[in-house]
Amino acid sequence: MNMEIKAEIGETAGQIWRLLDREGPQTLAQIKKKLGAKPAYMDYALGWLAREDRINFTPEKRTYKVSLK
Repeated sequence: MNMEIKAEIGETAGQIWRLLDREGPQTLAQIKKKLGAKPAYMDYALGWLAREDRINFTPEKRTYKVSLK
């Protein structure tokens, strides 16, 4: 994987973590709107955080709410 892409995914993961730490649980749409990162990087970053067991996904209506563990 290109190191620049990996760094941007890591930065996006950090932004997501800080947003959730500061503002509490958010839906996927809220996270994407507030951060405005590239959609693919958002998905990869959420996967990264989930793989590291840092976040929870809770079903909510037709989406998921993301929170820190």
